[in-house]
Amino acid sequence: PTTNLVKFINTVKGATARRIRNEYEDELKTELWGDSFWNDSYCLISTGQVSLDVLKQYVEDQRE
Repeated sequence: PTTNLVKFINTVKGATARRIRNEYEDELKTELWGDSFWNDSYCLISTGQVSLDVLKQYVEDQRE
C-alpha cells in the first residue's frame, strides 16, 4: 500500500471518536472509562482473496 496505514487508522479513530462524542455526549459520560474512547492498539490483517461473506462470518465469530 502507498498509504501510511498507521496515520490512516489514527485519523479514522480520531474522526469517529469526535463525531460519536458530539452526537452521544451525555450517554458516553456513564459508559467510558476515563476520557479514552478507543484503545491505543489496533489490528490490521490482509485478507487476500477472501469473499466479503467469509470476512463477515470471521468478524461475527469473534464475539464467541
